[in-house]
Amino acid sequence: MYLHLRTGLAILFCLAATACAEDSAGLARPNAIIVREFALNQAAITLDPSFGFSLHRGTPGVPPRQRAASVGRAVAFSVSDAVVEQLRQAGYDAVRSDGASAEPGGRALIVTGAIRHIDEGQRRRVGAHDPSVAASGEIDYRTGAGAAPQRLTNFSLDSRQVPRERVSTALAGGNEINAAAVRLGHAIAQSVLEVARRQNWPGAPR
Repeated sequence: MYLHLRTGLAILFCLAATACAEDSAGLARPNAIIVREFALNQAAITLDPSFGFSLHRGTPGVPPRQRAASVGRAVAFSVSDAVVEQLRQAGYDAVRSDGASAEPGGRALIVTGAIRHIDEGQRRRVGAHDPSVAASGEIDYRTGAGAAPQRLTNFSLDSRQVPRERVSTALAGGNEINAAAVRLGHAIAQSVLEVARRQNWPGAPR
């Protein structure tokens, strides 16, 4: 009986050691980081009421729905583009994906998300609030084209939480809503880099 007890304890110890080794080893470094285009709900867009008029008297301006669609597309692009740019600067192979194009096989870190709100602010009104963009999403790890992704973390971020000095409007083409989108993209990239740090995935030198 004593021998059986010792054998059982030895098996438990080996199983525990194996589990610890697997935890400490972490996941293999991905071949690429794929940033998918952020989903957009036009109902979540608040336009600046002082814009959208026509310079020609008697001619109607751009319809709000059309302008909202244009603003939304520009913001969604700026967010994902800023994420990819930051990750590339950190030494990772990051690519944008529109969801329809082919994605690289092998191990990949996949960033998906949705724009929760876009507020153009009121740029022509003194003391009015500034433009802002917010998004939520997930960071998943995939080992192959047919493999189910593994959820590593979620994020919910707002450009109003990111220091304004990190991105100037000049770098965003003089457009304040695009500057807010770029700030948000940088914050999302930091969430991805934090996952990489926890998994010990160093970036390649540039």
